[in-house]
Amino acid sequence: MKIHFLPKFLFTLITAICLFCFGGLLFAQDDAEDNSPTEVSGGLPEQARKYREEGLENQRMGNIPMAMTLYQKAIALDPTYAVAYNDLGVIYEAAGFPDRAKESYFRAIKVDPSYLSSYSNIALFYEDQRDLDRAAFYWAKRAELGPVEDPWTQKAAKRFKDIRAVLSKRPEADAREEDVLGLIKDVSTYKSAFTKADRVQAQNHLRKAGQYYSKGKMTAAIKEAYEAQDLDRASQEIKDFIQRIDADPASAAAYNDLGIIYEAANAPERAEECYLKAIRFDPTLLSAYVNIALFYEKKRDLEKAEFYWAKRAELGSAENPWKQKAADRVKDIRTVLSSSPVADAREAEVLGLIKDVAKYKSAVNRNDQTLARDHFEKAKQSFNKGDLATAIKEALDAQYLDQDNPEIEAFIEKAELRALSR
Repeated sequence: MKIHFLPKFLFTLITAICLFCFGGLLFAQDDAEDNSPTEVSGGLPEQARKYREEGLENQRMGNIPMAMTLYQKAIALDPTYAVAYNDLGVIYEAAGFPDRAKESYFRAIKVDPSYLSSYSNIALFYEDQRDLDRAAFYWAKRAELGPVEDPWTQKAAKRFKDIRAVLSKRPEADAREEDVLGLIKDVSTYKSAFTKADRVQAQNHLRKAGQYYSKGKMTAAIKEAYEAQDLDRASQEIKDFIQRIDADPASAAAYNDLGIIYEAANAPERAEECYLKAIRFDPTLLSAYVNIALFYEKKRDLEKAEFYWAKRAELGSAENPWKQKAADRVKDIRTVLSSSPVADAREAEVLGLIKDVAKYKSAVNRNDQTLARDHFEKAKQSFNKGDLATAIKEALDAQYLDQDNPEIEAFIEKAELRALSR
C-alpha cells in the first residue's frame, strides 16, 4: 500500500495555521507595540489600508494564504507601507521562508526607519537563527528609538544586555564598557542594513552627544558624535562638535576607552583611530601604548607593535610591572622578526657586557678620584707641618690615582724644591 505525503509547501502552511490559531504567534505580540505614525497616516491610499486590515483579519482567523495575498496587494498599491511589509515578514517567517521574512523586515525598516515593530521582529528572527551579534544590534536599535515609557523599549534593552552577557568573554570589562557606552554598539559596523544617512537621526545622536558632554561623560559623547557623523558626514555642526571634544583634556582617556569598545565590536579601523588619537592628545597615557601595541599584534603588524611596546618600556616608572612586560615583549618580537636570532642574541650579550664594563670603569674612576683627593689633603697637611717626605709620598699616591690633575703635579714640584733647598 502506498503512503501519500502532503506536499512540503502545504504541510508547512498547515503547521503555520495551527501555530497562528493556537497562540496568536509573533504578530499579536508585535502588534501591541505597533504605534508607528505610518499606520495612522492619512497619506496612505485608502484601498492599501483596507487590504492590510483584511489581511490582518484573515491572519487572525488562520487563513494564511489569503492574508499573504492581501498584504502583497497593499504593498503593490503603496510601496512605502512599512506596516504591511512587517506583517508579510511575520507570515513568511511562520510559513518557513526565512529569506523572504528577513527581506520583508528590512524593507519595512528601509521605507520607515522609525517603525519600531520591525526592529523587534528582525531581532527575534536573528535570535532564532542563532546570530546573536545581529540580534543584539537590532535589540539595541529598538531600545534606542523607542520612547522610554514603552514596555517594549525596556524589554529590548534587557534583551540586549542578556545577549551581551552570553557573548562576553570578559564580563567585568564589558560591565564598564556598558556604563560608558550606553549598551549600544557602533552602528557603522552594520551600516549595510541602512541604505542612506538619515539627517534626523544624526541630529538625535548629536543632541545626545551634547547631553553626555555636559554631564562629563566623554566616552559616550564621542561615541554619539561619531554615530552622528556616520549618518551625516556633510554636517559642519557635527564636525565642530568633534573638534571641541578633541580640544578637551579629558578626551585622551575617553578615546582610549572607546578604542577598546570599537575593537570588541569588530570595528578595527575606528579602534586604531581612537588609540592613536589618545596618544596624540596625551603622549603620557601609558595604557594607550599597551592597547595599540596589542592591537597591532592581533593584526600581525609586528613592526608597529614593537614600536609601541618600546615606547611603553621607555615611559613610566621603573617599579611599574608593565614597563618590564613591555621591554620583554620588545625583545620577543625582535627575536621573531630577526633573520639571525642566534647572532642577535650574541650581539645583545656583548652589548650588555660593554655597558657593564663602562659602568664599572665609571664607578672605579669616581672612587679613584675620591682617594686621590684624600691623599692630596694629607700631602698638604704634612707639607704645612714640615714633614716633606710624607708630603711627597702622599702627593705621589694621589697622582697615581688622578694622573691628569695639574694641581697635584705642581704640588710635587714645590715639595721637591723645598726638600732640596734644605
